[in-house]
Amino acid sequence: MVEFKGLAGVFYGMSEWVMRFSGVNLLWFMLSLPFFILFVTVEMSSAAGLVFFGLAGWLFASFLFFPATAAVFSITRDWIVEEDYSSIMKKYFTHLKADYRENAKMGAIFAAVWLVWYYAYFYLYTEQSSAALMFLVIGIALYIYTVNFLLISSHYRMNAAAKMKNAFFLSAGRPLTGLFIAAVSAVLIWLSTTQLQLLFPLLTCSLTAFLSFSAFYRTTQKITEKAVSDDAG
Repeated sequence: MVEFKGLAGVFYGMSEWVMRFSGVNLLWFMLSLPFFILFVTVEMSSAAGLVFFGLAGWLFASFLFFPATAAVFSITRDWIVEEDYSSIMKKYFTHLKADYRENAKMGAIFAAVWLVWYYAYFYLYTEQSSAALMFLVIGIALYIYTVNFLLISSHYRMNAAAKMKNAFFLSAGRPLTGLFIAAVSAVLIWLSTTQLQLLFPLLTCSLTAFLSFSAFYRTTQKITEKAVSDDAG
C-alpha cells in the first residue's frame, strides 16, 4: 500500500474520512427516506392528514428511521473506540441487523413520545401561545435525552430500562455535554436545510453522531478515571 506523506497525506486522510461520513450517512438517508418524504408530501391542515401523518410517521420512525440512526451511532463508535475502519456497508448492515429488534421496540416508544411533542408544539405555535416556548425547551431536552440514549446503546450492553435510566442521569448530570450535542445538531440541521441541502443526505447524521460520541466518550473516560482514582485513594 502506498503511504502518503506531508500535504498529500493530509488530503488523503481527509478524503478517507469524507468517504466514511458520506457513505454511512447516505445509507442512513436511503433507509429513512420514507420518513422524510412524509414531511414534504402530507397535508396536515385536515384531520385526515393529521391522522395519516401520525400513523405513518410512527411506523416509519419505529421501523426505519430509529434503527437506521442507531446503526450510524454504532459504526461511529467503532471508529472512535476500536479504530475499526473496515467495509462501511458491511459494518453498517451488521449493526442494523444485530440490534434491529431492540432498536425497533425502543423506536416505537421514542416515536410515540416525539409525535405527542410535535403535535403539541405546533398546535401551540399556531395558536401563538406563550406555552410554545416552554415546549420548545422540552423538545431540546428530549432531543438531548434521545441522543444520549443512542450513545449509551451503541457503547454499552444493558437492558432497555437501564439504558433509559442512564440516559436520564447523563442528560441531567452532564448538561454541558448535552448543550454541546444540541448546539452541534442545531448548526448542522440549519446548514443542511437552509444553506447547503446536500449536507443532509451526505453528512448531517454521521457527523452529528461522530461529534456527539466523541464528547460522550471523553465524558465516560473522565468518569472511569475518577472512579479508579477514588478506589485507589
